[in-house]
Amino acid sequence: MNIIPNKIEIEFTDERITPSAGAIFLSAMAKKLRLHGELEASVKLKQRASGASDMEMLLSLIYSLAQGDGAILDVDRLGQDDTRQKLLGLQRVPNHRRLGEYLGRFDDSACESLLRVARLQAAHVIDSVIEHEIQTKGYVPVFVDGTGIEVDGRYFEGAGKLYDGSIGYWLHAAFVGGLWIAQRLQRGGVHPAHEAKELLKDTAAMLGQGHPIWARFDNAYYRKDVIHFCKDHGWDYSVSVTSETYKRPLREMMEGFSDADWEAINEDGSEHAAFLYHRPGGWKHEQTYVVVRTMQEDKQKLLFPRYTFILVSRNDIALGEILKRHRGKQGQENAFKWPLIHLDLHHPPCGLFNANRAFYAAGQIAQILLVAMQLRLLPAEARVHGIRTIIRDLVRVAGKLVCHARQWKLLFAKSALRLHWISYAADCIASG
Repeated sequence: MNIIPNKIEIEFTDERITPSAGAIFLSAMAKKLRLHGELEASVKLKQRASGASDMEMLLSLIYSLAQGDGAILDVDRLGQDDTRQKLLGLQRVPNHRRLGEYLGRFDDSACESLLRVARLQAAHVIDSVIEHEIQTKGYVPVFVDGTGIEVDGRYFEGAGKLYDGSIGYWLHAAFVGGLWIAQRLQRGGVHPAHEAKELLKDTAAMLGQGHPIWARFDNAYYRKDVIHFCKDHGWDYSVSVTSETYKRPLREMMEGFSDADWEAINEDGSEHAAFLYHRPGGWKHEQTYVVVRTMQEDKQKLLFPRYTFILVSRNDIALGEILKRHRGKQGQENAFKWPLIHLDLHHPPCGLFNANRAFYAAGQIAQILLVAMQLRLLPAEARVHGIRTIIRDLVRVAGKLVCHARQWKLLFAKSALRLHWISYAADCIASG
C-alpha cells in the first residue's frame, strides 16, 4: 500500500484569501448594533488626525479579541491581513505599539465612556436574550460574580492581594443568560463583592420591568444589601451559603429534623431537601433557606451525608424546581469563564490600571458581538454552544475575496464544518 503522500510544492499567491472570512459577520453585526457611531461619539482621545482614529483603534482591538486573539500583539495579524481589513471595513489598523500607547491614554472619564458604550451594546441585544430565556426556562436568569485576574511581574498599577494570596485585579461582572451586560475591573485587595449594588443597578436598568427574574449568587453576595435590592425590584433569588460561620446556626436547626421533614428531590432517593427559616444576625427579617442532604454521589454511597445550604426567596414552589434554578448557576459561571478563556482575557496586557480597564471593556464588547451573532445570525441549534464554537466555526473560517464585474464576492470553502451556519448567516445579512 502506498502511504507516502504525493510531493506538494509550496508557493505564494496574490489572491485575496483570509483565514478569518467570518469577519464579515462581525462587521455586519457591529453595524447593526451601531457600534461605530457610539464609539466615535463617546471616545475622543486622539489629538491629531494622523494614523488610525479613535474608532479604528478600538474596533481593531475589539475585532481581534472577538476572534480569540487576546494579546495586543495580535493586532499585527489584522494589520497584515488586507482582506480581513476590507471585510471589517477598516481603512487603518494600528500596530501593537501604537495600540498600547493609545490604551495608556485612558483616564477614569474615558474608561467610563467606553463602559457606557458596552452597556449600550448590551442594551441592543438584551431583548433577544430575554425572549430566548423565557422561551426555554420560563424566567430570566441573572448572575453576578467576581473572579481574580492574576498578573505576572511587579509593575502593574493597582494590583493587590486576591483571596488566595496571589497578586492581581478583581473582575466583577453581571450576566443575563449568556450575555455579559456589565462589569467593573477593580484594584486588588477589595472585597470579592465590592460595588455589587452598582452592577445590580446597571442590570436592573437594562432589564426594565415586567420580566420574571431569578438572580443567582455565590457566598460572597450573602449580604443584606444585595437581598434588599432584589426584593425592592421584585426579583427572585438564590444564594449559596458555604461559609462555615453562616452555616453554623442552620446546622443547629437541622439537627432537630426527623425523616418526615425531608422530601426526596430525585427518583433514586440520593438527595433530599427541606426548608429552613432563620434570621441572620443584623438582619431585620427572617429568611428562607433550602438545605439539601446528599446521600450518594456518582452511584457511590457516601459514608456521611453532605449538606448544602441555599438562601432563597420562594417557598411556594417545589423544592426540586428551586434547586434546578439555582444549580443552573453553573451554566452562567461557564458563560463568565468562556470570554476569559476563549478571548484570552485572563492576562491584562498593560501596566496602567485604566489601560487594563479599557482593555476589558473592549473584551466585553467583543463578547456581546459574538452573542448577538449567535442569537440573530445563526439557527436555533447554535444557541446551545459557547462562544468558542462561534469563533471557530463562524469567524475563523477561510474565504477568498474576488471582484467580478465590479462586484465583490466572498467565497467560502464547501469543506467548512458548519457550512449551513455560514449559509444561514449570509441569508440573514442579505435580508437585512
